[in-house]
Amino acid sequence: MGALIRWSAIALVAVTATAQVRESTTVEVVEVPVYVTAGIAPLPSLTRDNFELYINGRKQSIDYFDMTDYATLSPEQTHDVRQRRLYMLVFDLLSPANALHRARTAALQFVDNASANETIGVATFNLDGLKIVMPFSRDHAAIGRGIRELDLSNVNDPLHLAVGPEIGDTRGRMRDPMADPNLLDPELTVAEIAENEIAFLADLADRLAGMEGQKHVVLLSAGFSSATIHGMRNERMPGDVRTGPIGSMADLSRSAAGLGAPAASTWLIEQIEGLHQAYSAAGVFLDAIDIAGLRPFQGVLSNDSLYALVRDTGGRVIDRRNDLRQSMQVLTDLSRVVYTLGFRAIDTGKSENRITVKLVNVPRGTQASYRRTYQSGGAHVDTGDMLRLADIIQNDIPQNGITTEVTAAPAEKGAGVEVVLPGRELLAHAGGGMIGAKVMLYVMSGTSVVAFKIKRVDIDLLRAEAGLNENPLRVRDAFELPPGNYALKVVVRMDTTGALGFGRADVVVP
Repeated sequence: MGALIRWSAIALVAVTATAQVRESTTVEVVEVPVYVTAGIAPLPSLTRDNFELYINGRKQSIDYFDMTDYATLSPEQTHDVRQRRLYMLVFDLLSPANALHRARTAALQFVDNASANETIGVATFNLDGLKIVMPFSRDHAAIGRGIRELDLSNVNDPLHLAVGPEIGDTRGRMRDPMADPNLLDPELTVAEIAENEIAFLADLADRLAGMEGQKHVVLLSAGFSSATIHGMRNERMPGDVRTGPIGSMADLSRSAAGLGAPAASTWLIEQIEGLHQAYSAAGVFLDAIDIAGLRPFQGVLSNDSLYALVRDTGGRVIDRRNDLRQSMQVLTDLSRVVYTLGFRAIDTGKSENRITVKLVNVPRGTQASYRRTYQSGGAHVDTGDMLRLADIIQNDIPQNGITTEVTAAPAEKGAGVEVVLPGRELLAHAGGGMIGAKVMLYVMSGTSVVAFKIKRVDIDLLRAEAGLNENPLRVRDAFELPPGNYALKVVVRMDTTGALGFGRADVVVP
């Protein structure tokens, strides 16, 4: 599994002559994924004895140990959501236009050459916020269109699954995401833009918390001025909308006491620490690729903002390379082999616990990358987030929130589908005198979604309670489909409780 936290309760019972005393202690089973590399090559032959694990400075026994080499996994193993590797490619639309174009070209090449089992998503952010263009998918044609467009907002599907390749040759055509005049808001300082970017990335980690696998957010960005963090000025690339006067914090720091001494922004440092905590809690690695490449007058601080974002998430920064396609390959090679260290940790009472992994008897220069903290209490999982719902549909992930039975049969010009929900289970999710649910029906051919419908269920409890106690609710619909083999997949989400159900039925349309 990925960097996940699973929970179990252990009851400790003590019996005395007069009474029975019962205590309950919550035990966390924490998994720490570790990438071990020498230079840019992974080390695939280490054992448990090569690792030492420390929690809050104290040595911790490794109760579970596993190694996964993604180059040797069978197709069946890669379809196990616990063993898969997820890449969310996040394009920073505030980067210079030429750098962004090169990044999209490299990403298209990366997708074209990726293994058919690689699971990839696409997202963007600008001053308007974070946008999921494509959720995680193995449909590489749809991913390619998402990279070319970087904006699929005209798609009706709320989960953005029903996005197929366009007809005709669109390989060379890429929409300009910088055409939005709102991107050039003169009222925002560089520090305010940086704060927004940090918040967008932290939000993405929260949305990935409930998903299984080795999760990587890959930030494709030229970075922002690190002077907004530590006060030391460094030049930006021409064409970067963040080029220009530094915000008030940095300007003041340069003139403090007339000494010109830099002063750090404690506010931005706190925001970055919050970003690191979000990625640790969600079990997500934040990686970054400097898409500006090599440029004139490049200094030691030119990429410092990217290193500040990635630090303590276990991720890597790939920079000082003009070949962005190669940069992406280097990043995936570094995460080819993952070691999972699992341990049972009794609640320490701390909201955040420090993790240290030391390597023993390994070649000189070997490095370990891993998340630096874990949180007692686990990460909040938003059951309604589109990324999680899309993942359930694409990967047939069972749900136990509400029993969902799906049947399908050939019908005139296509197939008919029926979804059956137990009435008594629906009553358990009532609220405010109503039962509300969203029923999402998707038709898949292979890895591609070819049709979908979203249906609402709204039931007045006073009118329907007696009937639901004895009978199930049936939702029926039909799809026009050409001859072929299809899988009809359904996710049900209850409004009041957020409980989820999943069902699937296969059908052949003659």
